[in-house]
Amino acid sequence: MDKEILQRYVEGNVTPEEIIAVVDWLDADENNVREFMALHKLNDISLLNQPDKQVDIQKVKRTISFRKIGYELAKIAAILIIFWGGAKLFETNNITEESIATYQTLYVPAGQRAELILPDSTRVWLNAHSKLVYPVSFGKGTRQVELIGEAYFDVIHNEKQPFIVKTQQMDIQVLGTEFNVASYSNSSDFEVSLLRGSIELSSSNLPSNYRMKEKEHVQLKDNKLIIDQIADYDYFRWKEGLICFNNESVATIIEKLKLYYDIDIEIYNKRILNSRYSGKFRTKDGIEQVLKVLQIEHKFSYTKNSDLNLITIK
Repeated sequence: MDKEILQRYVEGNVTPEEIIAVVDWLDADENNVREFMALHKLNDISLLNQPDKQVDIQKVKRTISFRKIGYELAKIAAILIIFWGGAKLFETNNITEESIATYQTLYVPAGQRAELILPDSTRVWLNAHSKLVYPVSFGKGTRQVELIGEAYFDVIHNEKQPFIVKTQQMDIQVLGTEFNVASYSNSSDFEVSLLRGSIELSSSNLPSNYRMKEKEHVQLKDNKLIIDQIADYDYFRWKEGLICFNNESVATIIEKLKLYYDIDIEIYNKRILNSRYSGKFRTKDGIEQVLKVLQIEHKFSYTKNSDLNLITIK
């Protein structure tokens, strides 16, 4: 990665295209993350040691504290907050001067998770391979954030300022509630589970809005809503760093592992795909720990090619 781009990235002076390039570079190797964090730390120190300049010390400290986000710095390894002045994720046209330097992006790469508190005290947990775009401060209108990936929201009630989560498939509007939403960029699937309160789903592809009730789980398939009840509350323990499977097929488990750890998995041993498994794993233990446990019940072998970012199951 070009050192000049990295430096400008740390300083918040990059284009949206450069942001994507840096994020992809960070996601490719943990060593890249360590290099970036070291560069960011040096930049923070240099800012704090400039008495002759009008440095906003509180802003610098806030930036540093955000990077911790509930973890010790050594543990988060690859969690990154991007201060950027380009267009927002889903509004790439009509960039105005007001949109510059007003948004932050929290990016969580494969195998990680993060927690943050928004300007209105709403708590958000982000799952692996997810991005959240949010304003530095909420104005007098709606409280709006944009999500790619999976997040769990505990929204502070404010009847005068509805909270809106924009995803690529649907918008979610709430006043104060607790819910989980999954909307990844590399998948057309959309899921939302309402644990407390009430939320309303809307999309230009739907004939009307749908107001969810507590304990409901909604999926979007072929522009149709599939509505049922939440079946497994253990699933939401991903925000505690646990991957939980409840009588799920190996095929489904493999798809989740590919998503959470951002790795390709080729399966030649097709007979294991319909087998089912229940269990809990710590995310930080890695994908191979899951595979080794699955091997005990479902006999198979696997090889990992780090250069190709590929696991082959035979």
